[in-house]
Amino acid sequence: MRIRQTVALGLAVAVASGMLMPPVLVAGAPQDPGSIAGTARKEAKKPFTDYSVRARNVAQGTIAGTVTLDPNGNFTMASIDPANYLVELLDSKGKVVCTEGPFDLSKQPSKTGVNIECGKPAAWWLLAAAGAAGITAGVVSSDPASGSR
Repeated sequence: MRIRQTVALGLAVAVASGMLMPPVLVAGAPQDPGSIAGTARKEAKKPFTDYSVRARNVAQGTIAGTVTLDPNGNFTMASIDPANYLVELLDSKGKVVCTEGPFDLSKQPSKTGVNIECGKPAAWWLLAAAGAAGITAGVVSSDPASGSR
């Protein structure tokens, strides 16, 4: 019982003193907009201009911007707010082909050299972010030995 009280008191002091609080940006000191640039030549098929790339805010799930690939399969997405983003490659029907990232523009406002390649586990970052944002994601597993599904 005494240990619980000591731990509770320690946590209360830490929170009150701001030790466990995230850093807060000072009002009036906005961060400059960021940019993400790279290529999707390995995953998009010609004509590359049929494909687009969008930046999805990992924490909020919102789309910060969308651009069409240029004729060489490259993209530049400028003037997006500093945040953590996944970059999604979309086909001509708007279907996500694959994702790359995450890229934290609050730490590095300009990210260049992004190479969108399918087969990387970027989707797991989105699931983790959804869980962190309070959105429940269910994963169903089955154990053949127990016979349950």
